[in-house]
Amino acid sequence: MMLSLVLGVLGLLVIFLEFWLPTAIMAIFGLSLIVGSICYAFMMSWKWGVVLTQFEIISLIVVIRFALKVLKKRKVCLSSDQENFKGCSFQENCLGKAGVVIKDLKPSGVIEIEGKHFQALSEGDYLRRGAKVTVIGGEGFHLIVR
Repeated sequence: MMLSLVLGVLGLLVIFLEFWLPTAIMAIFGLSLIVGSICYAFMMSWKWGVVLTQFEIISLIVVIRFALKVLKKRKVCLSSDQENFKGCSFQENCLGKAGVVIKDLKPSGVIEIEGKHFQALSEGDYLRRGAKVTVIGGEGFHLIVR
């Protein structure tokens, strides 16, 4: 009788841990422990099996609701502001440098400056491969060329 109760409580604990270690392995293992404890209880006595099944179902609902409530209180996003944060920026050291178009700029493509490849946007013109360009600015991670 005690073994089936211990297996059930361990299963509930493992399912509770699933909310912090999400891999589904913990949930499967926890459910296996709970089902095993119920099966063992029914092998001992059908009355004990019914009581333990009801206990396990109610406890599982309580554990899941409690875990979700605890997770809701945890902040997932940053608490500090992101003033002056840039998600991406162009290579400012390339401003004013000359380069060569590697993949046609129509208006975006790839250029080469000093042996390195960069994403680039033409100032509006279609530029073919091999054309000489000069970097005049940047937008996001693209260099703007003329």
